[in-house]
Amino acid sequence: MPNIPALSPTNQFPKQAITESVQVKPKPDDPFIGGWFTLAISSVADNIVAWGKNVPARDKQLRDFWPTESYLAGAVSNTSFRNAAFDWEIRSSNKSVEKALTDMIRMAIAGDKIGWGDFVKRFSQDLYTQDNGAFIELIRDPGMDAASKFKGPLAPVIGIANLDSGQCTRTGNPEYPVVYTDRDSKLHKLKWYEVIPFSDYPSAIEKMNGVGYSSVTRALRLAQIMRSILLFKDEKIGGRHAKAIHIVGGVSRIELEDAQKRTKEDADNKGLIRYMDPVILASLDPEKPVSVATLELASLPDGFDLDQEMQWYISGLALDFGVDYQEFAPLPGGNIGSGSQSNMLHRKSSGKGPRNWMNSIVESFTNYGVLSRGAEMIFNDKNEQEELEKQEIRTKAMEEAAIAVNSGILSPEMAAKSLVTRGIYNPEDIAGLEEFWKKMAEVKTAVPPKQPVGSRGGNTIAEDSQRQDTGRPKETVGARLRKMFGG
Repeated sequence: MPNIPALSPTNQFPKQAITESVQVKPKPDDPFIGGWFTLAISSVADNIVAWGKNVPARDKQLRDFWPTESYLAGAVSNTSFRNAAFDWEIRSSNKSVEKALTDMIRMAIAGDKIGWGDFVKRFSQDLYTQDNGAFIELIRDPGMDAASKFKGPLAPVIGIANLDSGQCTRTGNPEYPVVYTDRDSKLHKLKWYEVIPFSDYPSAIEKMNGVGYSSVTRALRLAQIMRSILLFKDEKIGGRHAKAIHIVGGVSRIELEDAQKRTKEDADNKGLIRYMDPVILASLDPEKPVSVATLELASLPDGFDLDQEMQWYISGLALDFGVDYQEFAPLPGGNIGSGSQSNMLHRKSSGKGPRNWMNSIVESFTNYGVLSRGAEMIFNDKNEQEELEKQEIRTKAMEEAAIAVNSGILSPEMAAKSLVTRGIYNPEDIAGLEEFWKKMAEVKTAVPPKQPVGSRGGNTIAEDSQRQDTGRPKETVGARLRKMFGG
């Protein structure tokens, strides 16, 4: 195995990896030009392209939409922060390889930033918001020796970098799975060992080439409804358009307009921005009674309860992101579920999303050669609830095994092997116990000696009758009677 280039303690900049990347980096003096963010945010929520019709256009619309709904944006960012905060380590029998791989992964390239945390945040953002998924570029050592066999897929990975999902096209070809378009509109056909394509939940439709149903797509309808509700409340509070028509009789229009002007002027003088005192008309003609009829132009449904709607919305987000409800909000009570029911739902769903993300990263880094042979990536963060459930299972299994052994149904050896078969313990945990089981069996089958007379009395008549004589002459009944009565 060739030596893996390690980062020097005095040079923490992965210059070689950046040089060998297919991505074109902007020059320091190039001005930023906003590219494809041209959609109208106010209407994008209602006009998003149907899934599978035009993947690039839909993903652009999803990128425009998700930041406009605060709770959805919080779900995306919170899940990304969680992924970036997971603790991990590289383990290998070769300590130099272990250090080199750790340095290389920690120096992952995330656009203009170097570091694993920002790399994961960008990667997670694409993974959860884009149906096209997320993409990691594998930058391999080109090798200075033309005769070296460590070329192409055998070349060691010297760096990993984010690829913008919007600039990646899936081909469906296993040899060249992705075509990447750089800043200069140049196309790069990436081979299978140069890129890792990810999808949050890939579609089973063959012609979709691995395009999936992102978390934002799964939560889109819920988010659209909640966004409309929050926009309605915002506009009802701060908007300046008509919310209703009031048909007023007995007052002239000029009088109403004059009263409104006076009220607005008074609000301006008081420095009020959102709130205005009600319009007051005084000294009306008593011969012209005032009548008012109101036609509501827009209002929320009867019986609308925002708290209950929010609880179900958070529940939907938790389902769509594959996490526990408590990732986004405290467990609710009341009508949405009792405390025990909510706790049970929490225990069932706990760990699915985080564990799936960890497994996906580890499996991909192993299969695509980011990790050298014999090395493994271990995530030290384990779901506490999952561990608690495992401990409860182990305790119950041990209690069951103890009862079976004490009842004579199973021998200790059979009980131990049963626990291994059920996955409670590993085979190595019971290795070397054969001699112990043999001695236990000998002790259990041995006949205990009977208790001699005089050393300990029995607790019952039956126990007392089983005591043996110690060798003294047995006293007859007649002798005992004579002794008692002096005969």
